[in-house]
Amino acid sequence: MATFAVILSIVLPAFLIGQAIVALILKKSYRKKSRPADFTPKCSIFIPCKGLPNDFEANIEQFFKLSYPDYNLYFAVESETDKAVAVIRDKIAKHQKGTLVVSERTTSCGQKNLNLVRAVESSDQSANGDYPHILVFADSDVAPEANWLDAMISPFQNDKITATTGFRWLFPRKGEKGGLVHCFQNYILFVLFVFAAKVFNSGLWGGSMAIRKKDYDDLGVRERWLETSVDDLSLSEILVKQKKKIHFSLDAIIDTDDTINDYSKAGKWYLRQVQYLKYHAKPLWISAFLMSLAALLMYAAIAVIVAFSGSVSSEYLLVPVFFLGGIYLFSAMFALFGKHNRIFQFVLVSPISLFNVCVCVIKTAFEDKIDWSGYRYFMNFKDGKVKKVETI
Repeated sequence: MATFAVILSIVLPAFLIGQAIVALILKKSYRKKSRPADFTPKCSIFIPCKGLPNDFEANIEQFFKLSYPDYNLYFAVESETDKAVAVIRDKIAKHQKGTLVVSERTTSCGQKNLNLVRAVESSDQSANGDYPHILVFADSDVAPEANWLDAMISPFQNDKITATTGFRWLFPRKGEKGGLVHCFQNYILFVLFVFAAKVFNSGLWGGSMAIRKKDYDDLGVRERWLETSVDDLSLSEILVKQKKKIHFSLDAIIDTDDTINDYSKAGKWYLRQVQYLKYHAKPLWISAFLMSLAALLMYAAIAVIVAFSGSVSSEYLLVPVFFLGGIYLFSAMFALFGKHNRIFQFVLVSPISLFNVCVCVIKTAFEDKIDWSGYRYFMNFKDGKVKKVETI
């Protein structure tokens, strides 16, 4: 029994460390795909907005300053009364570029999905036959670099690529426990995302993803979005089923320190991310569930070992050493990936962060509803469709 516990205390952190090493190698060895000057397919960027999150005005300002020569902007909101509307209109007037699309309240799908669908429909209506070749989807809580759109578009030189994606690199602004936990949550997602994109050709991030307009239409993305609660994983699900190629543009990673600094809210955020896996990537969700269950059993074992340290064999004392040491090593590797801050605090809090992650994963097994941005979505486990929508 003691030998098994020791082995498990090594294997679980080693899995995370191994994934991090692979992701780091892929990131460091990635060759930037430059865009030839004559490759400028027309594209439209769709940005769903709600309220005034941190740095909202500065973030959307960046979308007007991209170096790519031929693009349109569509900002989508659910209502004219949204606080974001005035800011968006001011930006459009200032730059003489962009369109505000007012959707409606959802009754059968994610509000973000509905806003995006209506924005794409608006771009179709204004195209007069000159449709955008590529549709790009982004979030308003990040500020892209000037070359971000070039990085998203350049891979489409390869006709075999159906969609491209970036990701965000979240680093702590301050030392609040919630913010440190949120960064750890995103760090795990980032590492697994890089690995999954390379090995399994799966995964899209709604804050930076693009698809050809023809594929959006042919693959029935609009119809799927109008019955599901999430944009990126439902689209990824379609592409995986159809065996379409996804390209992860590592030079389209967006750095941000916009952390959720409340511990409870950070947990709710991660719970929602894993719920999307439950409905749209079930094998990954099952794997995450089993790993999290094993990790929580390890936490329980460590608590017992520490409580009875004077009466257990010395072999058992190796369990907390290997398990916690492995977690600290994995979290210390965070500094190798990109911008970082408060690294000592980040590492110190990492056992709590991982515990939070595992608890959230386990909780998803007992949830059939998703709470997000003022709405509650009741979900069908089998097909990932929204059964009912309530305002909260």
